[in-house]
Amino acid sequence: MSVGMSDARIKLHFNVHEPIELVELTLSFQAIAKEYRAHLIERVRTAGGKVKDADVKLYVTKIENNCILAELGSATALLGQFFSTMDYANIFVDFVKNLKGAIDYFGGVAKAGSVNAAEVPYTKRQTNSIADILKTASKNKNGSLGLSVIEYEATTGEASEKLAVTFSHEDALDSRRGALLAAQAFEQTGEADYKNVLMYFHQANIDEPKSEGRTGYRAIIKSISNQDLAVHFVSELDRERVSDLVQDPQLNPFKASYRVDVNVETDRNDKPRFYRVVALHEIIPDEGDE
Repeated sequence: MSVGMSDARIKLHFNVHEPIELVELTLSFQAIAKEYRAHLIERVRTAGGKVKDADVKLYVTKIENNCILAELGSATALLGQFFSTMDYANIFVDFVKNLKGAIDYFGGVAKAGSVNAAEVPYTKRQTNSIADILKTASKNKNGSLGLSVIEYEATTGEASEKLAVTFSHEDALDSRRGALLAAQAFEQTGEADYKNVLMYFHQANIDEPKSEGRTGYRAIIKSISNQDLAVHFVSELDRERVSDLVQDPQLNPFKASYRVDVNVETDRNDKPRFYRVVALHEIIPDEGDE
């Protein structure tokens, strides 16, 4: 069954000059769809209507190979139940403005260097979505992320631009770091079992986990146990710091110590099974290397 599309579109432009991992690109599309779903549901509720979460969808209507340029549209069947045709472009404009506001906010968090979770005006879900949206642009030097709203004229097919915003690589890098700092603040609201302990890696694997709960990192914290245990990082920012170290051929992650706050997860017999790193405070080079 064909889906009738509104004349308004969101244009998503990943202006990148390096190969992009498909998983990262997919995450960006999913994050935008997730935020649009929340935005439209709120608009419908404000208008006095009700809509199921699963009914709100964005569709890719066009892909061009000018870097990566995609047009995203929304189904008229859903929009028409609650809004007039004139509202369609305005809904997209408000959505892009909200995204810009969030990205700008997290750029400020990065400049500040830290944030209190109670002060963040966004949910944990929104924070993670912004980090995912910005990941591709933040990893590609000299690249950028463009978001715009266009509307096609019904008779001529000509597109008119209603709004356009662009984030440079530096903007994306700063704002993503700010979003990850905020995500870390959300995760750190609970107390760590052990604070400021030294951790030493026994195994480090930069590959993505194959399934939920899997990890390629194992480490020893002598003040807790002499047994090497699996390591899970609460903060993606901390995990990326360690991943960068592992990938640097000039450095040896096994000849460094890591000052961390951790929780120790135990099995039914109270035997330690894995470390949950709540915060990575410092990476300390081995003194023997100096």
